[in-house]
Amino acid sequence: MHNREITDVFFDLDHTLWDFDRNSGLAFERVFRKHKIELPLPDFLRVYEPINLIYWKKYREERVSKEELRRGRLTETFDIFKIKFPVETIDALAVCYIDELPVDNHLFKNSFEILEYCLG
Repeated sequence: MHNREITDVFFDLDHTLWDFDRNSGLAFERVFRKHKIELPLPDFLRVYEPINLIYWKKYREERVSKEELRRGRLTETFDIFKIKFPVETIDALAVCYIDELPVDNHLFKNSFEILEYCLG
């Protein structure tokens, strides 16, 4: 192996070190409680997660704006459950979710060990 010093290591935290799915579910749990949404969270997440992935793909391809991503993924999910919210409520839910998402910081197993290894 070449004797060279690594100076920088970059990680995309979501789904790499940071357990996005777990943290996201906990954030939605608080959003649902705060906004008194009577829908079983596991049912919501089962429908929301694939819709969310589609919206992120569209966003990366510049086919939707950030606002359309935040609104569309929630609106389409609630539509599946025949639940209609005014756009103001959808926007409030989206903002609340973004506010709640960084509250929990569950990491994948061995995240600290990986970082320690990278630091040498």
